[in-house]
Amino acid sequence: MAMFFSFFSFFYIATLSWFYSNNKVSKIVFIIFVCLFSGIFSAYFSHDSLAYQKIFNGYSNSPSWQFFNEMTHYELFFLASLKVFGFFPAIFFFCFYALLSFSIKLALIEKVSRNPVLSLLCFFAFFFLYLDGTVIRISLGVTVAYWGIYLLSKNNLLGFFAVILLSSLLFHYSLIVLLIMPLFRSHLSIFFTIALTFIFLVLFFFGHGILGFLLVATQHLDSSFIGMNKLFYYLNISRMSHPYSIVFGSLFVASLAGYFLFKKELSEFELISFNMLFLSFLCLVALYESQVLQNRFSEIFRYSLIFIAPLFYDALTRFFVRPRWALGIYCIFLGGYFFYYYYFKGIVSDKNLGLLHTYFSKLL
Repeated sequence: MAMFFSFFSFFYIATLSWFYSNNKVSKIVFIIFVCLFSGIFSAYFSHDSLAYQKIFNGYSNSPSWQFFNEMTHYELFFLASLKVFGFFPAIFFFCFYALLSFSIKLALIEKVSRNPVLSLLCFFAFFFLYLDGTVIRISLGVTVAYWGIYLLSKNNLLGFFAVILLSSLLFHYSLIVLLIMPLFRSHLSIFFTIALTFIFLVLFFFGHGILGFLLVATQHLDSSFIGMNKLFYYLNISRMSHPYSIVFGSLFVASLAGYFLFKKELSEFELISFNMLFLSFLCLVALYESQVLQNRFSEIFRYSLIFIAPLFYDALTRFFVRPRWALGIYCIFLGGYFFYYYYFKGIVSDKNLGLLHTYFSKLL
């Protein structure tokens, strides 16, 4: 069943990609069907669907005087949306989040990507069902926060700080980590990040990490402060993870090749995106002792991949004269990753599909 659904998801998304164009009507149809799919998946099929259904039922009708106490657990926009959609079936809430998140993503992709179609294909293969279909709060937060990265690329520091702080407060507290990005917007910072990644990799092989330092550093913080309880929770449930895999190792090598091949041709936004991509690899290695923190922060930075993905296609065209061959290889790699991640890694699993049966059984 899971294999069937994975094939269905892949071909559904591939078919939708044909609808994407500069034609306004086609684009609207494209957005609607993408958001319907991600809304339904996040409501019924994802790992987090039952948890979100429970949150929806618990918070959508809670007393208004509890609102500020609830903000220690969940963000302002998320809580407000729950209460607004509390009068409707939960599926309306999930589709609203999907529509808002994907529409803002698409607008930025069209603004900064040198080839929006190739960026969208990368988004569908790497991020779509996991972000827009599963971790919907961080998905919307990342969507808005990357507009702050765009402002940073235009040297609008005030706008950058305003967007990142608002994204952290309104959409997801972990986005506060992006405030470091003014320090990571040059070629020198890329070399610094790569060097740190290898240093932490060596420390990993000797059995050392930074979890102990993080635990000490947070001892004197107030757990009742907004967002702090989540950080303490993540630190206290720390579970060891591997800092690398064949897939991420291959992506790291491809990123190095793409960076050095196009180093002199990068736009300011693409340069920052490469910085963020290498920071995502650093998070994988440095935070291996805490799988939750490792995944959370690495994913925030790794979303930058969709903006430099067209460079991988451009690299292929330098080795394969025919663009169709290059496009075919590009799509084969993305398709392979899609099935590896969504089926073999369990994003789409028989357990997930069983959640739909469980949910409707309760209704009946």
